[in-house]
Amino acid sequence: MKNKTICWLCISFLFSAIILSNCIKTKNNDISNYNFSLHNTVSIFLLKDENNGYYFCIPVQYIGNYQIQAFEYDNGSIIIGDYEILLKREELNIFVYLNETADESGNSNGEFNLIYMEENNKVSISKMNEPLAIKNDPDSIFNHYYIFIEKHLNSDEINNLIIEYNKGNINSYYSIWYDLIIDNKEQNGSGMIDNFELFNGPLQEYVWLFDNLEFFRNKYKINE
Repeated sequence: MKNKTICWLCISFLFSAIILSNCIKTKNNDISNYNFSLHNTVSIFLLKDENNGYYFCIPVQYIGNYQIQAFEYDNGSIIIGDYEILLKREELNIFVYLNETADESGNSNGEFNLIYMEENNKVSISKMNEPLAIKNDPDSIFNHYYIFIEKHLNSDEINNLIIEYNKGNINSYYSIWYDLIIDNKEQNGSGMIDNFELFNGPLQEYVWLFDNLEFFRNKYKINE
């Protein structure tokens, strides 16, 4: 009888330990316990959508007295700690906006017009190759292109972000590669790379310090 009692107590303890472990794991993996953002970068952002889901946004800017006639995404990836998220074209949203009245710093009172839209590898707007208006003062008025590349995260990808953060693996890295046609000349192998940190807290304040990020802030409703 004594041996049976000891055995039953061991089983009960093990069962309780499993339940407790699962509760802790569930709590730690609950996305509502986190407010993720990215620090030490203004070239990639981790934002929330209207459903409180997370997505990466990479804003790419070009300013000059030239015309970008085509943007062709090739490949890329985001590495959070030891976890890699491949940026597959069929899982991305790509938007290209153009302001034709900017100064050399990207400041302008003019509007940005959507000239290209691609969602999950399906193009619905394509106006990049259309002729632009002739500028009266091409040395002081420039074309300002804003290219937004979005990657929305599924539940598995979010869980892996939580796991890496809880392990302390916050040092991260991303790269994207794409081809351009600028003034009828191909510029293949263009790209961007940057390091950053996964952070549990609000965006760093310097996202509000740069004037050429104003359209980005307005489009994604980023307020101080």
